[in-house]
Amino acid sequence: MTAPDSPTHPAAHRPDPELGFPAPGEVLRRLRTQRGMSLRQVAAECGLSVSFLAALERGETDIALERLGRLAKVFGHNVGSFLGFSPGQAAPSLFPFGEQPVIERAPGITYRVLRAPELGYQVVQGNFAPHSALGEDLQHEGTDLIIVTEGTLVTRYNGVDHTLRTGDCVRWSAGYPHSFRNDTDKPARMVALLFSSLY
Repeated sequence: MTAPDSPTHPAAHRPDPELGFPAPGEVLRRLRTQRGMSLRQVAAECGLSVSFLAALERGETDIALERLGRLAKVFGHNVGSFLGFSPGQAAPSLFPFGEQPVIERAPGITYRVLRAPELGYQVVQGNFAPHSALGEDLQHEGTDLIIVTEGTLVTRYNGVDHTLRTGDCVRWSAGYPHSFRNDTDKPARMVALLFSSLY
């Protein structure tokens, strides 16, 4: 008797695009190529045969859900994210504190940057020493969302000052000139979500 996942099974076919999900073999080929993996390497990690995976890539066979789960795990996905139904991978993306790039923006001001280019945004943690200020206006594409997490910051946006205290949040078009300063005797911190690639 022919196994359901065999290339010669009569039900084996390329999935109907109207079903609303991509062909698993096409996803496998794309991810495998991106990672520079051979079919033999993928097979060794998921426990499926090279011949079966090759047939899957060619669209000559289908794949059972349990096998699909094992295949997705090789690339850090669950079944849903492997087929594109959810944006996240099965494992969280970790950004260890010591590996985050640190930028000395101005005397007394450091930015710690989290880059997530695949999601289209950056997260910047800004630390402002007492009486520190950016030496220039910033101006770039996209939208910024800023929240002050400690102390008080003055944001100057398009020539107008706005005072933000702990917990205050502001959103603006980053195409207009903007800057930050700490006029107080205490440190201040902010977290900025930049919907553009700046740092």
